[in-house]
Amino acid sequence: METETQAAPVMVPDEVAPGETHPAVNVEASNPEQESPSVASSGGNLVNDAACTSASPFSYAELEDKLKQIPLGLTTIIPLARCSRWWKRQLIHRSGENEALRADLAEAKSREESMEARLHEAEDEMARLRGEVRQLRTEASIEKKQKEDLQLRLIAQKEELEREFAAEREELEADYQKQVDDTFIFGYRRCMEEEWHKARCPFNSSG
Repeated sequence: METETQAAPVMVPDEVAPGETHPAVNVEASNPEQESPSVASSGGNLVNDAACTSASPFSYAELEDKLKQIPLGLTTIIPLARCSRWWKRQLIHRSGENEALRADLAEAKSREESMEARLHEAEDEMARLRGEVRQLRTEASIEKKQKEDLQLRLIAQKEELEREFAAEREELEADYQKQVDDTFIFGYRRCMEEEWHKARCPFNSSG
């Protein structure tokens, strides 16, 4: 009578992401009289260390659930324990990497916040400088307008002074000419009067 071989579900790790369900692989249990060549070559272990090293870490709850599916007395418990230790080491290693990544992320975020703060400061400084430039332009425009108005007033005052000076000069020239004319007329009359007196009183003129 042939001995029936029972298939026991054994979890063989595969390259899957953490949190995903690992597919169950049926590995035939060893018969006391008949043993598989692969089992014999691996020392009676259905799962070798190469399978463990190719596995990706996943949660302990999932590992515990899969271990409960293995029948008692199965020779694959020791390799699975080895895989468990390997997973633990990988988990610790990945945890360290995650911590390093978190630190790098925090540092990058801090640098980004610092750069944003400096950017805001630069924008505020630029806005302030633009305001100062606008104010200076306004003041320069006002000063230019005042200078133009002052120049126009000075030109107007100069023209007015020139007109007043010309009028005063004409007036002075007219007064001077009048005085000259009056002096000439007065001298002429004086001479005419003297001549007239001489003509009327010749003795008085000789004596």
